[in-house]
Amino acid sequence: MKIFYFSSIFERDLKSLRNEISLYNNEADLWKVKGEIKNPAGNLALHLLGNLNFFIAETLGKANYVRKREEEFSNKNISKEKIL
Repeated sequence: MKIFYFSSIFERDLKSLRNEISLYNNEADLWKVKGEIKNPAGNLALHLLGNLNFFIAETLGKANYVRKREEEFSNKNISKEKIL
């Protein structure tokens, strides 16, 4: 029951993230920093995916997953297709 619950929540939230990222018509906008925005959408997406990969691999799977959190915020100009 718990696995089904988690998977349905993950699926719902990943669909939401996919929908939000898909709304960016101009791929360069994923990486813009402007005004109060300190972390562009592309980096926030990478950070969310890093969180999810860590949780599934390390916490649930006990797979000794090594997260590269700094790269989640330092990587830039990754294609929208790759993020999706």
